Amino acid sequence: MAQEDPPRGGGRPAPEAATTADPGSRPDLLGRIAAPLAAVNRAPLTSYHVVMVVTCLLTVIGLGMVLSSSNVLAFSGGGTPFDIFLRQTLFVLIGWVGFLVALRTRIELVRKAAFPLLLVAIVLLVAVLIPGVGMEVNGSRGWIDLKLFAIQPAEIAKFAFIIWASSVVAKRMRTGYWLDLLFPAEVGYGVIAAPGDAAPGLGRATAVPCACVCLLWSAGSPARHFLLVIALGVVVFAVSAVAFAYRFERIRTFLDTFVGDFSNPQGSAYQSYQGMLSLADGGLFGVGLGQSSAKWFYLPEATNDFIFAIIGEELGWFGAAVVVSLYLALGWAGMRIALRSVDPFRRLLAGTVTASIVLQAFINIGYVVGLLPVTGLQLPLISNGGTSAVVTLTSLGLLANCARHEPEAISAILSSPARHRRRWYSLPEPRPYRPGRPVPASDTPGRSSAGTRRYGEPGARPPAARPARAPRQARGASPAPAYESIPIPGAAARDRRGATAVTGRTARTVRGREAEDRQRRSPAAPPDSGTRQAPGAGRPSPIHRSRER
Repeated sequence: MAQEDPPRGGGRPAPEAATTADPGSRPDLLGRIAAPLAAVNRAPLTSYHVVMVVTCLLTVIGLGMVLSSSNVLAFSGGGTPFDIFLRQTLFVLIGWVGFLVALRTRIELVRKAAFPLLLVAIVLLVAVLIPGVGMEVNGSRGWIDLKLFAIQPAEIAKFAFIIWASSVVAKRMRTGYWLDLLFPAEVGYGVIAAPGDAAPGLGRATAVPCACVCLLWSAGSPARHFLLVIALGVVVFAVSAVAFAYRFERIRTFLDTFVGDFSNPQGSAYQSYQGMLSLADGGLFGVGLGQSSAKWFYLPEATNDFIFAIIGEELGWFGAAVVVSLYLALGWAGMRIALRSVDPFRRLLAGTVTASIVLQAFINIGYVVGLLPVTGLQLPLISNGGTSAVVTLTSLGLLANCARHEPEAISAILSSPARHRRRWYSLPEPRPYRPGRPVPASDTPGRSSAGTRRYGEPGARPPAARPARAPRQARGASPAPAYESIPIPGAAARDRRGATAVTGRTARTVRGREAEDRQRRSPAAPPDSGTRQAPGAGRPSPIHRSRER
């Protein structure tokens, strides 16, 4: 037989197991990627950290894009290229103060301040309609001029409505009757939305309805009622669009843009057309930060409504994808907070705040790319707008507050070693949730406001009367036997409340039960057959058994 040549270099031949690929020994790439993500998801403070990081990143990106898109406009107005940027930076700092205040505020105080804040928002909305007080910009009457700066009451009204409606609906979530979920919230929505529909401005007529729809979705309204509210909102939106000529023109422009009809690019479709050109010029990687050509008065509202087009032009598709990913991460964190919260108010507040911010962001992105009609809603934390920045950062502060009150987050914070090293700037310790008293139900089913239909007994019952203390026994007397009660299925079925009935008919003394258990566990004594047994054994040994045979 021919002998195989040894390998060169004097090395030993490689074993067969090393040359043959073993499918079981291959590294699991998906497992290595999913393991850190699963560990992050299991961390108790993941939601809080994601909200903080995403808020910081969106704020930094927003300030950078405002500086890039506004320097030409600020310089053409006779000032320095940094005027608009510095003013936006001031409002962002005020918004971060509101973020920290909302993060440190107890949720009970937030609920108490909901109704007064709603009244202030209504007064501001009515003041916009007063000539000389309200200010009209680009055909939209939605600002109040305070000489030094202007505020937008629609943003304040949306914030106040979310807090108040979440507080009202949270008290009625246990009743199970849908009128109690819709009636108070819809009345408040009508009071807030009426001044917004009366004044010109499609953004005002869109912000509050979006918040109301997000609230009903977070409250878990039935699908048929949810669709009914959406259909009613579409009808009201169509009527308000027909009532004002400029709104109808925007709807018609959207329909033309959606099918790619730019036959009149210098008319009402000019802004949408320029926005699409900016996105097309950006490509994958963009033309570079600060190198946009659309901000040279080609694209109207480049610093505000259409700032996403500037992002797509300067940072390209990848930069726009990063911004979209940040909003998606914020939506995931907010829904995670809402699902893990045990307090109904925090659950509704977290879900509504998250859904309203993310929905507003995607509405803005949608009309920039031509998928939705232009409504004037700003891109949260990125567009140039002082009131929007302050209100959005304060809302995210409440969201971070809710994140610190998740059950696992409370346990992690209270058991942390750093708890004993508190400083003056440390955040207050979170308090566990204690359910409050629900809204009382009426005897007449189907009634709302005064009471509601009950589906079972309420979750919080009044404390039962304490039983009378048994008399003290005399010294030296034998103690009374302790009893345990066993539920009877028949008695439980006869109980109309559905509670487990506990009676004493089947009660046995604990001592008697323990004696029976010991007797059952001990080996049975063998019958007396006259044979000898091994000492200490309970039955005959094998030797004695063989002798018997």
